[in-house]
Amino acid sequence: MARPSPVTDAVRAVFTGGRRHAWSLDELHGSVRERLGGADYSTVFRAVGTLEREGLIDRVDLGDGKAHYELHDEHHEHVRCDACGRVAEVPGCVLEDASAAVQSSTGFVVTSHQLVFTGRCPDCA
Repeated sequence: MARPSPVTDAVRAVFTGGRRHAWSLDELHGSVRERLGGADYSTVFRAVGTLEREGLIDRVDLGDGKAHYELHDEHHEHVRCDACGRVAEVPGCVLEDASAAVQSSTGFVVTSHQLVFTGRCPDCA
């Protein structure tokens, strides 16, 4: 078992606090630094890896070239604003039927998928 870590505890608190959705590593690092008064980027990176392996968080690709992480929950899609980068959760899975069709037509067993809609948020529209 891993030894206790204030950084890992702070990263866990960021995700379980429920303040927002889809954190980048830079954003997590900033939040942890605020909570603890300082934290090394590589330590936050390792903490994220630990929480991902434990199944507490999931990695999400939002199409902006950065890794994002969110609390593990029921599968859902995302929408990202092209202007400000704001991300919102799209409730439920809009690709259930498409996943079944892909599986049927290719013989692959579909284990996951990610879909990101892009556009303008209400503030930027």
